[in-house]
Amino acid sequence: MPDHEAHGAAGHVSGIQAGRDVRIEQSTVAVGHATATGAPTPAEHAAAVAELRAAVSLLLDGLRRNEERYDDGAELVEAAEQVEAELARDEPRRSTLLRWLGFIAPGVHATATVAADVAAIQHSVTALF
Repeated sequence: MPDHEAHGAAGHVSGIQAGRDVRIEQSTVAVGHATATGAPTPAEHAAAVAELRAAVSLLLDGLRRNEERYDDGAELVEAAEQVEAELARDEPRRSTLLRWLGFIAPGVHATATVAADVAAIQHSVTALF
């Protein structure tokens, strides 16, 4: 890792680079073109969680409306309800959210828009919790 070697001469720098898409150095995390540095303020975090809750609510509504279009429609709706319930907790559990979202993702893969929404929600969960 040439970047790490260049930083090494200036002192100890903790850095991880995974392929071209993920880079973690000290308190900075970069995924693709998005970068997050340090911890967000409580207000920023609360706003982001509120947006995440709204996105999950829209996902759940869409799954309910189109339940019959999916092979496991009832189970997908139930999984989305579990995600919504987990996000309603004071401290949502990341592993629980990602497990349920991981169940939903392959079930909606045939619907590109919904699959993209699930992927965006998964990314947000990973970034926030």
